[in-house]
Amino acid sequence: MHTYSIDNDLRKQIIINIFILSIIISSVLTLLLRTPISIILIWLQKFDWIMEILNLSDKFGITTNFIGVPFIYTCTYILFDKYIWKTRIMRNILNIPNLNGRWEGTLHSITQRKNINMELDIKQTWSKISFITTFPKSRSESNMANMWIERDGITKVEFGFFNRSREMQHQYDGYNILELDTEDHLFGRYFNNRNNEDIGIRGGNVGNFELNRIV
Repeated sequence: MHTYSIDNDLRKQIIINIFILSIIISSVLTLLLRTPISIILIWLQKFDWIMEILNLSDKFGITTNFIGVPFIYTCTYILFDKYIWKTRIMRNILNIPNLNGRWEGTLHSITQRKNINMELDIKQTWSKISFITTFPKSRSESNMANMWIERDGITKVEFGFFNRSREMQHQYDGYNILELDTEDHLFGRYFNNRNNEDIGIRGGNVGNFELNRIV
């Protein structure tokens, strides 16, 4: 998986909000658990090996404060990155689609004048994404991606890819532009620098495709 960009300041806002939330949670837990933590620390001092581990952690800058802001921020961000962002409530707030799953459909090559069955497997977190496209004789993997939220609510996703064909001379780079019109249906267009079999066309290949999410 690789990072992908969003055409607004959502990522910055989320980081700030999670940091503020971490401060609040840490303050509340510190107030509520002050006495139990003090008792536990006194009890742990009886074990020299535990104190050595704690001192060594402090020496290397590894936090052992499980109710401190850094620890809570890290845990909260990981939960948000993997799970929370794709809940329906958060997607409605953020307006970022959850593309995870397998998509199937047909690619139409305008240049080659033929249709090809294709599968698109998408893995997505809040910060990273990957697109793996499988054709009968080749496979493409994304290497960069951008997400655009249009004013009319339409989401566009653009990603570059490298295609690994079974035939070495047909390996190529390209670019896809996706548009989502419903949660489980997308369509798009593509172009690449694949060599053409038609000598009347000087390189490149263009076309469009339509996919439905099945899983």
